[in-house]
Amino acid sequence: MDSSKRSLSSLPPELIEEILYRTPAESLVRAKPTCKQWYALITDTRFIYEHVRRSPQRFIRTEETVQIMDPVTRTRSHSPLPKELQRCSYEIIMMVHCDGLMLCMSGNSQYRKFNLAIWNPVLRKLVWIKPSLRFTQSDYYGIGYDDSKKKCRYDYKILRFTDRRYDRYGDYCDEDREPEVEIYECKTRSWRTLDAKVDWDVDIACKGVSVMGNMYWYAQKYWVGEEEHKNYILGFDFSVETFRDVCFSPPSREDNYLACFDGDRLSLLQQDQETTSPIEVWVSSKLAGDGDVSFSKYFSVSRPDLPALLFHTDMAHPVYCIGKHKRVMAWCEVDVYEGEDDKIPPTCIILYEIDEGGVRRQLETERHYGSGYIGTFLCGYVYVPSLVPLPV
Repeated sequence: MDSSKRSLSSLPPELIEEILYRTPAESLVRAKPTCKQWYALITDTRFIYEHVRRSPQRFIRTEETVQIMDPVTRTRSHSPLPKELQRCSYEIIMMVHCDGLMLCMSGNSQYRKFNLAIWNPVLRKLVWIKPSLRFTQSDYYGIGYDDSKKKCRYDYKILRFTDRRYDRYGDYCDEDREPEVEIYECKTRSWRTLDAKVDWDVDIACKGVSVMGNMYWYAQKYWVGEEEHKNYILGFDFSVETFRDVCFSPPSREDNYLACFDGDRLSLLQQDQETTSPIEVWVSSKLAGDGDVSFSKYFSVSRPDLPALLFHTDMAHPVYCIGKHKRVMAWCEVDVYEGEDDKIPPTCIILYEIDEGGVRRQLETERHYGSGYIGTFLCGYVYVPSLVPLPV
């Protein structure tokens, strides 16, 4: 053991633990073989989940590689896609994050074949989830855990439900077919059907967000006595395995993006599909507890140089988080018009930092040419690297 390791090992255990809490998960994987003391600590369940709680958010995208971006330092890493995904030759078309675990849907829309997997990018491990019958392109998914069982957080569950309107590629569903709602228990590796009524429409741009073990979506439905549908936040509580109407949302814009804020709240970013359209950011009250949940406007930006953080079928869902001091960090795909009408504009991947004064920084991370580029449609996500082992 070299002198630096000897000096670190001589520190009090509580100080070593505090240092390791501040160490990135990727570095902890390499540090596990250092000594028995470190291995025991780094693989301890209590340490793993406290490390997740303290770890800063990252952005993750998948294309030919796995790309992870630190939105604060603007540093980016690349690593190979899991071998299992390389072998199946399907693209990841949906991701949902919980505790550093990515629930991924991969598939090929042309052949209407889809797969579901749980993946930990830090541990570079992936396992496929077998369907009860089959996965469809009209499915929505969630991942969480029973928060009432504090000692059993490792017992993750997967929620699957079908959209009652149409699949995400435009083929209308059979109106006579009842929407399906299923729960997969990772512990028993089995699906079971839930008796739940699907009377809502999830916003197609909202793939859902997991907060403290429960799932949330931006949705619409008709309420009693209303002639038009209203927008609201739909939740699913994994403790009691029921959907619930969390609260009404602020007045809708053309694009509405939901994310986690400050660990126990939701953020809602809204913008119309115009380059100069204002950006509005709303945050909810705390989701924990018995009190009513409501949104309040956090800040808005109205400047002539604002980018359009839009969603449409030819580009990826923008990945964003709300940083300190009222700022938006967003990693987006945009078309860059260079004044040549006869050429297809390149698609650029740009990291924006936007505050109340407008665009403070922007960094182009990629540029793609050609009409065949479809980007990472719907599969960018906010992500926290973790050492949580695969639960199946």
